[in-house]
Amino acid sequence: MFGMPKISMAPPVISTDMDSDAGIDFLTAFDAFAQAVRRARGAPAANGGLTLSQYGLLEGLINRQDARVQELARDAGITPSTATRILDALERRGVVERARSFEDRRAVAVSLTDLGQRLLHDQQDWLRGRQRAFYESLPAAEQELAPDLLVRLAALIDELAAGGPPE
Repeated sequence: MFGMPKISMAPPVISTDMDSDAGIDFLTAFDAFAQAVRRARGAPAANGGLTLSQYGLLEGLINRQDARVQELARDAGITPSTATRILDALERRGVVERARSFEDRRAVAVSLTDLGQRLLHDQQDWLRGRQRAFYESLPAAEQELAPDLLVRLAALIDELAAGGPPE
């Protein structure tokens, strides 16, 4: 197993020539990538499975028996109210169960049903399979660059979502 690449938090050197063909190609490709991410998060589930938003929320239960709503929301990078709306729909489908926490009666613990465990593991297997297939389809030079590039793109998307660089 390899470690995640180190990301420099130093301000990037920004080219003043974004009008070049390469600069325009980058901006166009980045916009297409960002639109694809937005579409994917809002896309309906295929074949009764989980949406990417639902999967992202439930991913915190892969190695745990239960978790608090606030923990799942934090791990998924969404608000607790958004997590609650997603969980409402999943509970109606019989994917999750919610109950008062034994440790803290004010908190609600979320756990997967048997159906939820199957759906979550099926989704994880499918996603990881697609990710591996994509990675393996890349030329060796791009495979070497991909992890660092993806981490840096994730940091940029987080920055854009926050409305600016961290202080």
